Amino acid sequence: MKPFMTLLALILVLSPPLFSADDHNHDGCENCTCGQKSEDIKSNASDEQGKFNFSLKDLDGKLHDSAKMKDKIIVLEWTENGCPAVKPLYKANKVQKAAAALKEKGVHWFSVCSTHYNTVAGLKKFKEANKVEHKILQDFDGKFGKKIGAKRTPHVFVIKNGEILYQGAFDDRRSGENYVMKAVDEILAGKEVSTPRTRAYG
Repeated sequence: MKPFMTLLALILVLSPPLFSADDHNHDGCENCTCGQKSEDIKSNASDEQGKFNFSLKDLDGKLHDSAKMKDKIIVLEWTENGCPAVKPLYKANKVQKAAAALKEKGVHWFSVCSTHYNTVAGLKKFKEANKVEHKILQDFDGKFGKKIGAKRTPHVFVIKNGEILYQGAFDDRRSGENYVMKAVDEILAGKEVSTPRTRAYG
């Protein structure tokens, strides 16, 4: 083999691929796990304080900065106005009731939309049609969703001072047990969350 061909072959073997698995186009699998089950994905909980703080605008353009909500419990519920798993929760008024009940306990509830093709106008219609009182935050570029590990809609995270204390499903669709309410009540009682992670459906 000629020296030039030998060198070229060596370069091709040692060179890293141009695109990693994470660089593929997700347009056809919005909020997907790309073949991974929720329980197979490593927890996003981190010892780095404040890692999952956010600064996002709501549908009216008002900025919400979690760093200014120190020591407050924050519920982040990933939503999408066309998702067949989201619609029943809102139609049954489950999300609205939970958000209102936790607001009375001093908890901040935000819906977050990381779906690139959703629009402010479309989400405002969804908000009005479902009589949603809590704020919906814009994350259309998906940066915060990717950072925190939101994979589906609905996918819910309970955080405090940037630390994830619960992540997973809104509730158990069979028994009706509300995982989010249970987790928040335990945190408010000064207890550890008994079920810090469940499998998000959607």
